[in-house]
Amino acid sequence: MASVLEGCEVAAHVCGSPEQLYRAVNDDALLLVITEEGLAQCDARLLLARIRAQPAWSNIPVIVLAASARAGHGERLKRLAQLGNVTVISRPIAREAMAMAVGSALHSRQLQFKLRDQLTELGRYSVELERRVDERSAALAREVDERKRIEAALLESRRLESLGRLTGGIAHDFNNMLQVVSGGVQLLRALTAAAPDPRLQRTLDSIERASGHGAKLTQQLLAYGRRQALSASAVDLNERMQDMAVLLRHTVGREIRLTIEVPDGLWPVRADATQLEMAVLNLVLNARDAMPDGGQITLSLRNCTLPEAGNRDTASLRGDYVCIALSDQGCGMDKATLGQAFEPFFTTKAMGKGTGLGLSQVQGFATQSGGHAFIQSDPNGTTVSILLPRCIGRDGATAATAPAPQLDDLAAGSIRLHGLTVLCVEDDPLVAEVAAGIFDVLGMKLIAAANADEALEVDLDGVDAVLSDVMMPGSMDGIGLAAALRRARPDLPVVLASGYISSPERLQSLDVGFVQKPYSGAHISAALLREIARMGQRSRPR
Repeated sequence: MASVLEGCEVAAHVCGSPEQLYRAVNDDALLLVITEEGLAQCDARLLLARIRAQPAWSNIPVIVLAASARAGHGERLKRLAQLGNVTVISRPIAREAMAMAVGSALHSRQLQFKLRDQLTELGRYSVELERRVDERSAALAREVDERKRIEAALLESRRLESLGRLTGGIAHDFNNMLQVVSGGVQLLRALTAAAPDPRLQRTLDSIERASGHGAKLTQQLLAYGRRQALSASAVDLNERMQDMAVLLRHTVGREIRLTIEVPDGLWPVRADATQLEMAVLNLVLNARDAMPDGGQITLSLRNCTLPEAGNRDTASLRGDYVCIALSDQGCGMDKATLGQAFEPFFTTKAMGKGTGLGLSQVQGFATQSGGHAFIQSDPNGTTVSILLPRCIGRDGATAATAPAPQLDDLAAGSIRLHGLTVLCVEDDPLVAEVAAGIFDVLGMKLIAAANADEALEVDLDGVDAVLSDVMMPGSMDGIGLAAALRRARPDLPVVLASGYISSPERLQSLDVGFVQKPYSGAHISAALLREIARMGQRSRPR
C-alpha cells in the first residue's frame, strides 16, 4: 500500500497501533487506508468520535480493505458506513485499481482543502466587510449628527434673526416716542430759559434722565438686531485698551484682579470704537457680577488666522481677525443658560440687577462689524470671545456721524443757522412737530415733507440743508432719498437721522451726515453745521 501511495506522490504514514491511528486523523490528513483486521483492533467509538470531530468543510476519505465476502458481510458493511466517506474494497485487488481508488479519494480531499481555503478567505472578507460597515456606519452617524447640528444652528440663526427684526422694530417705534419726549424737554428748556422755574427744571431733569435711559436701552436692542449705524474705522486696540484700563479696573472694584494682556504686533481692527468700548465694558460687568466673592478677570487679545483647527466656534470664518477674550473664575453656565446667553432680556441676575441686554449687544456689535462672538463655559469659569476683522490699509466710515456736540444750548447753534432753509423729511407727525419746534428755536425756515416722494418735488434751489428720517413709507427710504439728492444737487448738505436702519451697510456708500435718534437740538445743529462746512456751503440771507 505504501508503494501505491508513493506512486500517487503521497507520503504514507504507517500506524502500528490504534492510538497512532487516532492521532493521525486530523485536518491535514489526505485519506485513511485501513484493513478490516486493523479496524477490528480499534475502539469504534473513539475512531468515530475523531472522524466526527472534523470541521464542517472536512470529510476525510476512508478506504477499507475488506476480507473476501463471508457470512455476516452485510452487517459489517453497515457498521463501516458509520465512518462517513467510506470506500470498501475487497481483497485481493489489482494495483492499478487501488491506485485509481486512491486517486479518486485524493481528488475529493483536494476539493475539500480548496473549500477550506475559500471559507478562510471568506472569513477574512467577512471581517473586512464588518470593519468597513462599522466605519461607514460611524461616518454616517457623524454625518447625521453634523447635519442635525447644522439644522439646529440654522433654525437658531433664523429664530435669532426674527427676534432681531422684532427687537429692532420695537426699538424704532420706541425711539420715535423718545424723540418726542426728549425733543419736548429741549423745547421747554428753550421756552422757559428767560424765566426759569426750579421746580420745572427738576421735572425736566428727571424726564431727560429717563429719556436717556430709554435711549440707551434702544441702542442695546438695535445692537442685538444689527440695525444700528456704525461709524467703522481703523482702531488701535493696544491704545484703546490702555485708555480703558483705568475705567475697567475702577468698574470691577478692589475684590477682583483685572489683568489685560495685549501682545506686541497686534493688528488694528475695523470697528466702531464707541460700540467696541461698550462691548468690552459689558463683558467686564458680567464677569464682575459672576464673582461676588472676588477672583480674577483676564482680558486677553491676540491675532488669529481662521479657521483654527479644533475650534468649531470659528469654523465659518476665513481670514485674519483679532480675538478679544474675557475670562472669569465664576461658576460658569450650564448648557441651557449657554444656549440663551445672547438672547435679549435673558438674564440669570436678580431682579433689578441687569437688563439682559449686555451680551446681546456684544453679539450684535461683533456680527455687524463682520466678526463673531461666542462663549465657552465650564464649572471653573466662562470665557466670552469677540472676533473682529483685521483692518488693512486705510479704512473708515464714509457716512459722517456727527461728533458729540460742543454746543451747550440751542441758542449757540441758532447764531450760525439763523435764516437758513431746511427741508425736513419725517413721516411720523409727532416727531415732525418736535423737529419743527427745534428748527424754529434755531431760527431756520422749514419746508416739511412726509416722505421721499414729496421731498423730491421740492425746488432744491431754495434749500440750504436737508434733515431726513431713514425708515419711511413710499418709493424710497431716507438712504435712497440721500442718493437722489446727491445726484440732483451734489453740494447740498444732507443729514440722516434714525434709530433703526434695516440695512446699515448701505450708509457706507454715502457721503452724508448722520445723527442717532433720539436726537437733541444741539445734536441737530452740530450735525447741520458740520455738513454745511464740509460741503462748502455758507449761510446767505433770504
